[in-house]
Amino acid sequence: MVSSLFKGIGIIVDDELESSDPKKNIHQIVSQIKEKEIPFLSYSSIPKGNVLNHFQNVSFILLDWRFDKIEEIEGVTMPDALGKEETKENIEFIHKIKETCFCPIFIFSNENIEDITSELAEEGLVKGANTDHIFVKSKADLVGETKLFDSIETWIKSNASVYLLKEWEREYFKAKNKLFLDFYKMNPSWPSILWKTFSEDGVNESLELGELISRNIHTRMTPFEFSKDVISTDIVHSQEELLAVLEGGRFTKSENLHENDISPGDIFKCGKKYYVNVRAICDCVPDRSKVGETIDDVKLYLIRGSIMKPKDLDESYNSGLGLFLEKDSQFIAYPIMDRKGIDFRFRNLELVTWKDVKGKRIGRLLPPFINRLQQKYALYSQRQGLPRLPSLSFPE
Repeated sequence: MVSSLFKGIGIIVDDELESSDPKKNIHQIVSQIKEKEIPFLSYSSIPKGNVLNHFQNVSFILLDWRFDKIEEIEGVTMPDALGKEETKENIEFIHKIKETCFCPIFIFSNENIEDITSELAEEGLVKGANTDHIFVKSKADLVGETKLFDSIETWIKSNASVYLLKEWEREYFKAKNKLFLDFYKMNPSWPSILWKTFSEDGVNESLELGELISRNIHTRMTPFEFSKDVISTDIVHSQEELLAVLEGGRFTKSENLHENDISPGDIFKCGKKYYVNVRAICDCVPDRSKVGETIDDVKLYLIRGSIMKPKDLDESYNSGLGLFLEKDSQFIAYPIMDRKGIDFRFRNLELVTWKDVKGKRIGRLLPPFINRLQQKYALYSQRQGLPRLPSLSFPE
């Protein structure tokens, strides 16, 4: 499993790499990596500066926790005065890496493992469980034949997020390479051809080109077959954790959106009122037939909504169906915006210019939820009213 998942270059940071003593634990660990023919870059100290910007696609990072010359005795703990500064440097390094690349980080050390885990937990980097993307292990436990990869494989089998990341990466990189090779064979200048087309259409060229690439990569990715044994369902989680994960699948905050990317699903907060854009995406661009029109002039179709109280959410929810029981003139978006529920009512439609609300966007409702909202609104706007029945009595 490890060899198939860990495709790409690894990073090893350990001062003992400079030692010529083959009995050093790190050399025995590195020899196992070489046996698997996994390429890696080695550093004898924490990499600094702009070099970290080049770590975007690394497969894994193997990090020592102490770089002082100490005896290789398992469980040795460095004095606070000597280790505090190094701990701070290691923590800063991990934080910077997370900003550049989310990848497995293996901390293999001669230090006391519980102390290292405690220091990481204090910084919010681990929760002390196998689900963490940071794996802490004593070097002495990894010396000998295949112990390194046996330990990593055992860890991966209990770490669904790392397993999913690596499986997805493998298919993504294959699809990405195939996409660019296919288009290059069609015409080496294909980006220029498409850019000109988008420009003539009066749309955001960068956005459209990016979306075209994303769609084509997605269609080239092999259907996934994730291991049910790894992605176990018998895990314990709180209600808050469940809602946070559900929210991540249906809502993204404005900080993750391009400032001039307008789309159906954009949610705005104006005072105490909330609005969602339901205008078709093809109309969320400047009208090229109108000379001088810019992105600021684009008109949005906004439906007004209001925050739902927990009692209202509870009364609307059908646990048997796992759905909210909505009226034809209503759409309930939940959970979004830090586990809130918003009740959007279709009677409240407003035509608003982008320049008047762009600074008030707080996020976006994602597909397929925004698609469902648009479909419901389309049906509502074309509904046919029927005459009422008179007061009748029905025979038994």
